Amino acid sequence: MVRDEEIKRLIHYAKGLGVRVVVYNKSNPDADAEWTTDGSLINIYAGNKTSKTEIILSLIHELGHHVWWIHEKERQPDLKFEEAIERQNLFEEDDEQNPAPKHLRKKIYDVELAGTEWWMSIYKDTGLKIPEWKVQAAMEFDIWVYEIYYETGHFPTRKAIKTKYREVQNKWKK
Repeated sequence: MVRDEEIKRLIHYAKGLGVRVVVYNKSNPDADAEWTTDGSLINIYAGNKTSKTEIILSLIHELGHHVWWIHEKERQPDLKFEEAIERQNLFEEDDEQNPAPKHLRKKIYDVELAGTEWWMSIYKDTGLKIPEWKVQAAMEFDIWVYEIYYETGHFPTRKAIKTKYREVQNKWKK
């Protein structure tokens, strides 16, 4: 019940920022959530195994992008980021062996990192009750995923993800 209220509060917060949130009752193999670069929509993909805390963390992640876009980009498109995303998608579709160029991966990493800088503000502004360490752990893990992508051109393997996830959770839980 508490988590349901927190999800509603985050959706209401998003609405106040001018972004619509749609929560789908299905998983998406490509993403847990998406923020449209025009600032109009956040899609959350919540499959059967998605916990309410995971939905909350996905909302915080995507809202981080939106708040960054409002405060640092003044709601103007970041054309270099949009190009990086488009070209990344083309590279992934064409050939997994040839990743997107490093300068494009750097732009994506920079935007992901910039979004995380707003997570704790969103957490505090919305009065969430999930333990703060869960947000901190999710932030560290998210940054790690995008660092790996930036450096190698590929997202971490499932095995590396599981290992790092446990490591980060244990670190912050204390």
